Amino acid sequence: MTRSLLLFISFTLSISMFSSCGIALEDTPRNLSAELPDTLIEGAITTTEAPSILETVQIFLAKDSGEGSMFLETVEREIEPDGSVKPILEQILNGPTVDEQERGLVSPFAEGSSLVGTTLEGFTLLVYLDTLDGFPTDDSASNQLAFAMLVCTSTELLKGIEIEQVLVLLRRDNQTTAVNAPVSDGEPPADGEAVRCSNYLTYMQDSQLPLKS
Repeated sequence: MTRSLLLFISFTLSISMFSSCGIALEDTPRNLSAELPDTLIEGAITTTEAPSILETVQIFLAKDSGEGSMFLETVEREIEPDGSVKPILEQILNGPTVDEQERGLVSPFAEGSSLVGTTLEGFTLLVYLDTLDGFPTDDSASNQLAFAMLVCTSTELLKGIEIEQVLVLLRRDNQTTAVNAPVSDGEPPADGEAVRCSNYLTYMQDSQLPLKS
């Protein structure tokens, strides 16, 4: 009996010590892992992806002056940069967004042309296309305007790179052919010659002058 009394007293003292130290006793065990974030539970799989880093760039699109003529207007786009100018120029081929169309912006491009890549040689940007199917088919103002958008965006709006002229080429069946770009101003370029934004002054507004090239 003495031994049972001692055990009872010892148990009572243990309960008192836990209570005085602020340690709460629970009737049933808890699943502690339910309160941990997924990343801390061994074997957990999370679907969280790192957010894309977007960059704001500028391109030229076309707008009707209201007097029957077209001019270039700067618009901003957000792109996922890849270290080249390719995703910027692709925005030109994509044409205006719905919001931009409501503001009167248009594009002479149709579906059919894709940008294969770009290369910088000195101060000349080489722009490689797979086909000219998306371009106007004649030497009209629309065709001039299409080249003006590509050329002037490259020479006037690209940041951190100095480009004076642009040469458009077709790359197909492992062969590369230079395109004779139609111009609105100055002497027509020789076969396979690069062009500058100054070859498209007709489509520039006074506020966009002087040009870099």
